[in-house]
Amino acid sequence: MDIDDKGYIVTHDSIKGKCLVATKHFKTDDLILEEEPFVSCQFSWNSLYGYRACNHCLCPLETVTENVIRLTNAAILEVPFEEYCTVKDKIQNFVQCESCKVWYCSARCLETAYNRYHQLLCRPDSNDSLHHLEELWRTMHYPPESHNIMLLCRLLATIELSPSPHTANQIVSNFCHRTENENEKLVHKMLGEKFAEQIEQLRFGVLKSMTIRESSQWLTPSGFKSLLALIGTNGQGVGTSVFQQWSNNCKKNLPPDQIELFEQFVDNAYDAMEQVVGIDFLDNEGSALFQEHSSINHSCFPNAASVFNGDHVLRLIAIRPIEPGDEINTSYIAPCELIHSRHTRQKYLQENYVFTCQCIKCKEQINDPEVTSDDDSEMEDN
Repeated sequence: MDIDDKGYIVTHDSIKGKCLVATKHFKTDDLILEEEPFVSCQFSWNSLYGYRACNHCLCPLETVTENVIRLTNAAILEVPFEEYCTVKDKIQNFVQCESCKVWYCSARCLETAYNRYHQLLCRPDSNDSLHHLEELWRTMHYPPESHNIMLLCRLLATIELSPSPHTANQIVSNFCHRTENENEKLVHKMLGEKFAEQIEQLRFGVLKSMTIRESSQWLTPSGFKSLLALIGTNGQGVGTSVFQQWSNNCKKNLPPDQIELFEQFVDNAYDAMEQVVGIDFLDNEGSALFQEHSSINHSCFPNAASVFNGDHVLRLIAIRPIEPGDEINTSYIAPCELIHSRHTRQKYLQENYVFTCQCIKCKEQINDPEVTSDDDSEMEDN
């Protein structure tokens, strides 16, 4: 094998478009690729509700004790084995933007963010039009969040500040491959019944908030729809949790005689968190755009999964053996929902991603009745 072989190549299929295909054998749990995002951003409501994360890489900015106190509304005030909290040793590295006062985990993240996009989006005045745009977005998009207008703004700022705006525009164009009609459907799904009016409100909000020269093609009515559809479908969810990091470290390092105490604490903490914020709102959450990862197609019987380990760097892991020539697939549907009927999975994918799945599982179930069970209906409502 060529020493430069990464273990995969990007190919093109006449129906699917881009595909990621393995060029070597991967065992279960092998790392297939690791990728930093082209752009990432914490969700708006998540940030507003005090989920403290680095404004660039989304790594946690609170200790496990601070995290537990916040998520349990001070029902739990102490956390055992806090020496396994990775954040404690990094606090001295935290820095603020001197102007707008947002926090970063390190001077390196602050410098990277400033050079890539932040210098155009740094707004110390709380009455600035960019803050009004984010407030407008929150009136249109409530938790649980899946998209963020600020990701779109960072994307535009990244193009504007790029050493080669032409190349940056081409990268974004490579993400946008749907027809205008498909974009319309996706934006309708994202914003709801008043989407036509809201699209223009958001577009004018961006035009008012940013000086655009190199990325003006994305702020025409059709270009803006393409960007909204892009963040709606290619935006990869990112989740980071100091509690999860602490828990993983405890499992790896605690002696057997302390595991029972640890497990009892974790059970009690999750019960208390569920009472206060709900089990679906425990993490710092955001979304990101990844160039190589965007080549991966969906399968209801995936052979790979995307994971995050404390920041916005994506790691693609094999979840079953992959042979050379196999297409590498992930699931666009949550793992717990892959048990739903073929009819429900197909309906969800068509509404949210505008394609009909032709994976091996769907083909095997092609003669299944097209019915929706009570459990399936919950997925269809998402």
